[in-house]
Amino acid sequence: MLEYYGDNARWFIATVINAAPPSGYEGRVKIRIHGIHSESTEDIPEEHLPWAQCLLPTTEGGISGVGRIPRLQAGALVLGLFMDGKSSQVPIIFGSLPSSSETPSEIQGENINNLENRYPIEDYIKLNEPNKSPFLSEEQRNRIIISRKNYIFDYFNDKGYTEKQSTGILNGLTGLGFISGFRGGDRKSGAFGIGAWKDKRFKDLKNFDNNYQLFTTQVNFINHELNSKYKSAQAKLRKTEKISGEDGSENIFKKYYLKQEDAGRTVNLSGVGGL
Repeated sequence: MLEYYGDNARWFIATVINAAPPSGYEGRVKIRIHGIHSESTEDIPEEHLPWAQCLLPTTEGGISGVGRIPRLQAGALVLGLFMDGKSSQVPIIFGSLPSSSETPSEIQGENINNLENRYPIEDYIKLNEPNKSPFLSEEQRNRIIISRKNYIFDYFNDKGYTEKQSTGILNGLTGLGFISGFRGGDRKSGAFGIGAWKDKRFKDLKNFDNNYQLFTTQVNFINHELNSKYKSAQAKLRKTEKISGEDGSENIFKKYYLKQEDAGRTVNLSGVGGL
């Protein structure tokens, strides 16, 4: 156990880079500390950044498997300190701070806000950049994708699905590769949207809402189908308390909702798709 006495506390401000820790790092977030870590991924790759522990309130259990886990999201601005003082190797997060960024121009701000919901991204880029100079930076693209993934998880978690069930749904959709909309070529087969719907299910999506091209509409459509014609898939999802494995939420969502004949492409039913 780390022995630490707080005579040499070092405070810091950091940005959360990854809020989906691997097994064994539950409850931690990967951070890029301002003033220590360069913003350039070439100088300091993401894999070299530290996983920071997060302080939880005393209303939580405080032991593994009891109580809530941190709900920080990638991009959050956080306040913390190093538990080992000047060695600065063991960071702990106390809380988050309201974050702000450089104010974009009026046109940029409107475009970025629309892109959070618009599907697919690459069509917008082509329309606005005929000279093929990307309108969006890599950071902006990643921010939109992260925002969409966080939205999916929070949406189904708010609908009463557990965190593991919501993660399985997210992993299943992520595995299709359509959340970003970058794989426009796959739509030659007729597949469309984050669920890669085609034929009758694509018609059902268009009949569900005239704004079927919007990302949020497509998430609502998944919930609609799980509450109607795919109730059996919903029932199986709500019974499981696992993410991976044959009876895990990811496999159930892929097998009973993202059916191969409906998705328009081969779906890998084994393993965890990952965030």
